Amino acid sequence: MSEINKKIHEIRNPLNTISMNAELGKLSLQKTGDIEKAMKAFDVIINECQTCGLALADLKEFVGEKNTD
Repeated sequence: MSEINKKIHEIRNPLNTISMNAELGKLSLQKTGDIEKAMKAFDVIINECQTCGLALADLKEFVGEKNTD
């Protein structure tokens, strides 16, 4: 796998987790009103957003290095 594909994969994984937990949080509130379960899903979303931010910073650095070669 090329380095750029690895970087894209590092971003795509947290996005999938964010999407899944957004659905779980929504369903928790709609079906049962379970705020505690929804809050846990939202905590996961926040953490995965931070992971995406780090991966994007890493990608930016990687692309910057490639442009100076």
